[in-house]
Amino acid sequence: MDRDRKSKPGRQTEPAYSSTRRTWYGYGSLARTEKSGFGRVLHDCSNIFGDVSILSLPVLFAIMAAPGPGIYDATAAGFLAWMTMVAVGTAIRGGWIKPLATDTLGWVSITPSLIVLRLVYYNLALAVAAFGGPALAIATGVGPLSLVVAAGVAILSMLCFPRLAESTYAAIHDR
Repeated sequence: MDRDRKSKPGRQTEPAYSSTRRTWYGYGSLARTEKSGFGRVLHDCSNIFGDVSILSLPVLFAIMAAPGPGIYDATAAGFLAWMTMVAVGTAIRGGWIKPLATDTLGWVSITPSLIVLRLVYYNLALAVAAFGGPALAIATGVGPLSLVVAAGVAILSMLCFPRLAESTYAAIHDR
């Protein structure tokens, strides 16, 4: 791969191109260790799970509190969307799939401006998936449509997020 693609501002590209991950051994000891494919998936999944879950707490609390008529309600759609967002984000971070509209592999770096973007974006995507899917299912009378819409919104939102983050980072830092 071209070295310029690996060092893209606003993106965490190293995990996508390498099998090493940063590990914490306690007492402030950080090291880089070689991980197997399964170890990389677990490492990347825990990273993305924390990224999505912590910043999505406002909508996750709303989903938890939303009453629902059954198996295709906002809780089910929200849970499916949340786990789908984590799975797709994990695959992007590890370099197993490429995000849309960019040639750069890897996930979004953690900077203050991109944390604000994440807070807005993740909550909006989860809200649309969790509440829009069931609303569409009720309007059409097709219950399973809520889960299909929730999964589709989650997949598309995570595939588009790295490109949006690149553009946002460039707009803020190129002034």
